[in-house]
Amino acid sequence: MQQVGAIRTAVRWMLFGVLGLAAALGMSGAPAMAADTTPLTYEGASTIGGVILPEATKLFTAKSGVQFGAVGTAGAGAGFKAVVAGKVSFGGLASEPTAQEKAQLTDIVVIGYDVMGVFVHGANPIKGLSMAQLKDIFSGKATNWKDVGGADAPITVYSEKLDGGRATVKAFKSMVLGDTPYGPVKELDDATDCVADVVKDAGGITAASMSFALPGAVAVSVNGAKPDAAGVRSGAYPLKRPLSLIAVNPSANVKAFFEFMLTPPAQAVVGKSFVPAK
Repeated sequence: MQQVGAIRTAVRWMLFGVLGLAAALGMSGAPAMAADTTPLTYEGASTIGGVILPEATKLFTAKSGVQFGAVGTAGAGAGFKAVVAGKVSFGGLASEPTAQEKAQLTDIVVIGYDVMGVFVHGANPIKGLSMAQLKDIFSGKATNWKDVGGADAPITVYSEKLDGGRATVKAFKSMVLGDTPYGPVKELDDATDCVADVVKDAGGITAASMSFALPGAVAVSVNGAKPDAAGVRSGAYPLKRPLSLIAVNPSANVKAFFEFMLTPPAQAVVGKSFVPAK
């Protein structure tokens, strides 16, 4: 009996030794991996970087511990270039990516839809315009508000820089102007500047994200549909664009963040200013 007890004791100590060695080597069914502590960085559309990410990144950090570094708002064009060049962890587009852009990306996740408003001065009697009228105004064919049913007053078109790679300029041209070039416009650095100038200019008009709306500027109906979630979901309002997060061979943390952005808490953040994807 003493021999049996000794054998049992020896076996027990051997098992403890094996388990201790397994723990020391990190043997848990998969190789042990050190946590990636590199802060995630973003460049791209200001609608995403300036409106959605400030709150969404805080929620994700609280949930996962993953930290974020620089979050830029230089525009979709700059963001795409930075992603492809490997200068940032991920980027953001505020327009439908082209076939050429899609070919250079490995991950594209639509997190919501931006409603593009056409803003006029609050005192302007024009409350709605057709797509054809918008084309006439932004191409320079219509230069007076009376040309589209308004008062006898000159039209001033405000736009972000036409060659600045901004998603709004690209999306508006694709949806409204097509192959027709922009006409004379007052070019400014940012969409918020354009809306702010329309507030001060009774004859002004600009196209910008509804998230940049300001008191004193009114978004008109387009083709009879209002620029709201109901108009977007029904398909009646034509000026809408997807908001997408993009990456090239993203890290596990970036993939986790992309997945998080489609969860109810993150979609609620998107829904504060845009139409959420889910």
